[in-house]
Amino acid sequence: MSRRSVNGGCMRVRRGLVMLLATAAVAGCSATVAGVPEPGQSTVDLAILKTGPYGREPTTYDPDPSSTADVRLMEARRTLEYLVHPADVDPDLTEVGDVRFFATPETPFTLGVLPDLMRPPLVDNNMLTGTYISRINNNLRSRKRLIAAIFRFPTDAAAAKAAEDFLRAGMENPESRALSVDGHPEVRSYTRDSVNGSAFYSRGPYTVLINAGIPQPDPAALTRILGAAIDRQAPLLDQLKPTDWDDVLDQPADVDGIMRRALPQSPDFTDPFTDTDFSVYPPAAELHFERYPAQLKKAFEDNGVDLVGRRGGIVYRARDLPAAFRLQTALMAAGRYDEVIDPPPGLPDARCLRLDAETFARAVDSFCTVVHGRYVAVVLAETPVAARIDINLYQRAAAQFAILANSE
Repeated sequence: MSRRSVNGGCMRVRRGLVMLLATAAVAGCSATVAGVPEPGQSTVDLAILKTGPYGREPTTYDPDPSSTADVRLMEARRTLEYLVHPADVDPDLTEVGDVRFFATPETPFTLGVLPDLMRPPLVDNNMLTGTYISRINNNLRSRKRLIAAIFRFPTDAAAAKAAEDFLRAGMENPESRALSVDGHPEVRSYTRDSVNGSAFYSRGPYTVLINAGIPQPDPAALTRILGAAIDRQAPLLDQLKPTDWDDVLDQPADVDGIMRRALPQSPDFTDPFTDTDFSVYPPAAELHFERYPAQLKKAFEDNGVDLVGRRGGIVYRARDLPAAFRLQTALMAAGRYDEVIDPPPGLPDARCLRLDAETFARAVDSFCTVVHGRYVAVVLAETPVAARIDINLYQRAAAQFAILANSE
């Protein structure tokens, strides 16, 4: 796999997905010495940690949206919880894909995520928000793919028209033919080659897009996978209620202070990622960012993970310290060619990994994980190819641990 994510249309998938991982690191009581650690934790001297330009104290998270687009993105991120998980449709669909949030009808095309034939349905019907995910399998010789998206429109009528317009745009190609999805007469679906197919339907102000790809031409198999995805998506969409735009800013930006515990953006703006995904997420939403989603879903459930904050660092709240260590074990799974690297100085329980290829939506290829109490934190970096040690990554890890320790 290449080191960079590649933009693609509806028939291609961007790689990138935040792989979460967690480790055990160390407890701290004072600003100098961590004091007596909880069972299983090593004692850490906070005074000797090398944090470089990164702060050691927790900071308030106040996104202060300044535009209509900012407000729409807040609602788009909230919608992520209600998108189907591809691995629940087909267990083979575990490979990292993409997670995207749209605040204008043009954004999916500026990013190269959707093909141009889908532009008129979104633009003409004034799409307000969009939330998009994708996954593929890991077999290049027998490729499978699933893409799912939810778009919000100003009215129910606009959403219904968008679904019809999507089908109309797809059927303009003379090679296209309609598909019928069993049990879902409300769904509009088509294929050109019986390998790739798309389905659309609306409910209230929302329109759902499902796009699937299978290894060989088989209209029956293609219809089955589209139907299975809709079977999973429909009850999730039924739970999604649109937030009144006047109320979006009233939603808490930092639930239970989890964003306060996360490393903020780099003070010199050198992060290899943007703040597009910064938010508080429930476990169901966070799984869309993760590799090994089936294993992590079980780890989340077994260890009481109930909240995740994504900022410059990513913080997961587990049931307790033992659960945090168990979660770390599940999340630190290394790929065949990934390389375990030494932890940062002064953090004996931290664990770090360098990836053989980028698998993060944030386009990074190395990370360290630390644990303090019930919180597991991940910091990410893009390590130079020739570098054996990434000082910046180590500084991020040290700062993130200090922030967790100083948050108590």
